[in-house]
Amino acid sequence: MKYNCMEEFVEVIGVEHLKTVLSGLSPEEIVKPAYDNWQAGIKTGHTVLNLETGNVYGLGVDFNQLHLATEIYIELFTIESHEQPVSEEDFFSKSEYEEFLEFSSDDPCEYIPDIITDFCENKGIDEYERTVGILAYNFDKNERANYNMWESKILNKYYDAIHEDHNPFKFSESTL
Repeated sequence: MKYNCMEEFVEVIGVEHLKTVLSGLSPEEIVKPAYDNWQAGIKTGHTVLNLETGNVYGLGVDFNQLHLATEIYIELFTIESHEQPVSEEDFFSKSEYEEFLEFSSDDPCEYIPDIITDFCENKGIDEYERTVGILAYNFDKNERANYNMWESKILNKYYDAIHEDHNPFKFSESTL
């Protein structure tokens, strides 16, 4: 499909190709690129789908940085720089959380940014894999629980990105 982007024609993937890409993505494949590009307080992590190539990849955007419009893409998943993607309560099982609270109260310092990492290393917990797993589970449960609604939301982003009027229920002056 070609569309006019400020007098320049750009070829983008079609709707059927987009649907095929979306249906082939696991929750992990959607959340992992955003998490890999996220930095607390510094970068917002995005998982994007490039509409010219159909590739899915991560994008990290610094605070107050505008991404240059050199590529046409839509966002599939975002972790804001200021948010904590997984809470301590969700990260640990009930017994692990109790141990973690005891572990963290042993240190006289009030704020230790890597205390979860230290606890995970002591207990042999793979912090990265668990975080990605929880993000994927929450995404699947909250965002993709109704796949058709999620797909429709992505399709709306697609049509908005290519500036195509796609709403079959929207009347224009020419149709009245």
